[in-house]
Amino acid sequence: RTTTALCAAPIYSSYYRMRPWCLEFMLILLHGDHTVASRLELTRRIEEAKKHEKEVRLLDGKTSDALTLTQAVESFSLFGGTVLVVIEGLLTKLGKKEKQVTPLTDILKRSADTTDIILWEGKEIGKTLTALLGSKASVQLFKTPVVIFQLLDGLAPGKAASLVSLFRQTLVRDAAELMFALLVRRIRQLIQLRGGVTPEGLQGWQAGRLTSQAKLFTMDRLLAMEKQLLAIDVSIKTGSSPFSLTQHLELFFIDL
Repeated sequence: RTTTALCAAPIYSSYYRMRPWCLEFMLILLHGDHTVASRLELTRRIEEAKKHEKEVRLLDGKTSDALTLTQAVESFSLFGGTVLVVIEGLLTKLGKKEKQVTPLTDILKRSADTTDIILWEGKEIGKTLTALLGSKASVQLFKTPVVIFQLLDGLAPGKAASLVSLFRQTLVRDAAELMFALLVRRIRQLIQLRGGVTPEGLQGWQAGRLTSQAKLFTMDRLLAMEKQLLAIDVSIKTGSSPFSLTQHLELFFIDL
């Protein structure tokens, strides 16, 4: 059986909180520009599948055709159990080429009766393509809230009050763990740009804006910030800190 409604709300925020593992077979699309959040949800689902002794198959949708897709989703598990197939970038690769998409989505819909299938896309997929997955598919859109952009773009010395305020606003919708991951990524991007290297995947206008932001800090300060975040990560994971991740991050912003 396929299912449109997953067992509970997703991992973080209105679509990110933890849900119990569904025992029904399913076809899910995770898409949108909030890739850190969708990756966290994808990772959680893969880990849950492994806990339930499902065989996990990872497929690069950018290089997959009808044959490789069929083999991945229709062949039985070597271990006699059920299978979770994760396909990345399939719909993005095909764009709006509906005639090319339809044969592939037909394979997915047919196979979802016996196999768990998750499609992950790093951008928002239009309604025309998502409709081809059928009414029984669960489509989850991950859009980056404006306040997150405001927080990350506002990283600068002497902005503690504003940053703490924005951070608390993000927590209304998103978990501190998600904000931590986004913050680490932004600091590493600034380090690369401060060193004259453009991070992979950045558009020209993004690189220009982030380069200006990187110049607000010295390279030594950026490296120290990265080191501080790594220390926070270790202390939280080992349970050696008396502070929560939220408290650590507020102190991080205050120290800027």
